[in-house]
Amino acid sequence: MRTEFIALLLFFTLSLLGDDFNRCYVTYNNREIDDQTKFIIYVQNNVNPIYYFGFEITHDIDTSEQVYSNQFRLKRAFIYVFNGKKMRSTGLVALAPGESECVYKALNAIDFTGGFHGDEKLIEINFYIDGIQLSPTDLSESFYLRPCSAFSYIQKSSMHKTPRKNDPQDFDHKIEAIHFKNTTFNNSGYTTYNTIEWCDNIPIEIGYMSISAIGIDMGEFGQSDKYQVCKFNRASDHKLKEINNNVHLWNEANSTYAKVKSEFNISEDSAIQFVWDVINYNKYYRNIVTNAPINVTRGDIWNSTTMVEFGKQ
Repeated sequence: MRTEFIALLLFFTLSLLGDDFNRCYVTYNNREIDDQTKFIIYVQNNVNPIYYFGFEITHDIDTSEQVYSNQFRLKRAFIYVFNGKKMRSTGLVALAPGESECVYKALNAIDFTGGFHGDEKLIEINFYIDGIQLSPTDLSESFYLRPCSAFSYIQKSSMHKTPRKNDPQDFDHKIEAIHFKNTTFNNSGYTTYNTIEWCDNIPIEIGYMSISAIGIDMGEFGQSDKYQVCKFNRASDHKLKEINNNVHLWNEANSTYAKVKSEFNISEDSAIQFVWDVINYNKYYRNIVTNAPINVTRGDIWNSTTMVEFGKQ
């Protein structure tokens, strides 16, 4: 009984201290550890301020013919407890490793293009803390838990031809599109704005313009504003599959939840969303291609906004 009382007292003490913590902290590693440039953006939980969601952004470089990738990507996020000096991981996964931004698949391509799947190369990247761009001097040395209200990064990249099934060794890396990505971390989560400007005339089979690899620790049940409650059972099927643009996932055992909402500039009233219910994550997808294939032409523009909010009691 005494142990439970002390634990409860500590919890309430930290909860009160949490109200004095900053809404966001940023840690940056300039390749001093594991030879990889990496940001961790700790965003305060709106529900209970002692918890933070630590979003990891890494510089992924693999310029082999098969992968052909050089880009910054949102990789994953754990849930942390903050004591005012140090972030301690709870072990709970908010965002699972994998793709959490956008990809497309050209007709007869052997794989998706962009993000985790490669065939995307950096053109320009800028990072911002509270709207102020970080200079080369700012990024010349690592820093730890820099307090702020918000962090964002804006990346411009080229998306390259993925080999087609009839010629899987065709690595000419032709530019098919330019990708603009603007992601802001604040308010218990993040918002990603994706724009694809097409540079070629291509038939597109799938265009997942909104993706978020929600961790299984966040989702035991799910619902949307058009769909009844479903239970995730890792059956590798598509749950909440419908013409819609929002889901609400929650895990009662962990007292956690995740909300995802997406918006498109085209196909907004016909785009299908679903949650891929597998052992690794409850992955949210929404496909801008509603009647495959879509024949995009040079100069066409696809825009998407994906808003993700996490919570923990």
